[in-house]
Order: sequence, then structure tokens, then C-alpha cells
Amino acid sequence: MSTKEPKIVAVHLLKPHRHAGRDYKPGTPEKPTILKLREDKADWLVNQGTAEYPPAEATAAAKTAASAAPVAPASTPKAKE
Repeated sequence: MSTKEPKIVAVHLLKPHRHAGRDYKPGTPEKPTILKLREDKADWLVNQGTAEYPPAEATAAAKTAASAAPVAPASTPKAKE
């Protein structure tokens, strides 16, 4: 049995977000703050209204969200640097 790597996606941060004592500031429409995280963590931020998918990924994310009911994660997402 092989272990599948989690899918990494990008989101635009819309509101300030704190995780593990680190503050993440939102960008501007001209220069958005982009976080790259696991898809389940990105979905959580989007569902909270804290982030949004970039236009190219919004269509794929909408299809995924429509086929699965949203489930709250056990912990808040970690941002990659």
C-alpha cells in the first residue's frame, strides 16, 4: 500500500489570521497574500471566510465542495513558509 501525498493548493488571505502564535496579514486585490497549504486546510480557511481560492482554482474547489459535505478539522491549518 502506498502513501498518497496530500494535495497542496493556494488561497488568497482575505482577513487577518493567527496560527500557532504567528499572525498572517491579508494582502490587497493588487497584491494578495497567498498561502500554500493542504487542500483540507485551505477548504477550512475558505469555509470560515478568511481566505478564497484564486480564480483558476475556484472552479475545481467548487466541484470538490459540491461532492463532499464540509467537515471542520480537528485543528487550525498551518501555513507553509
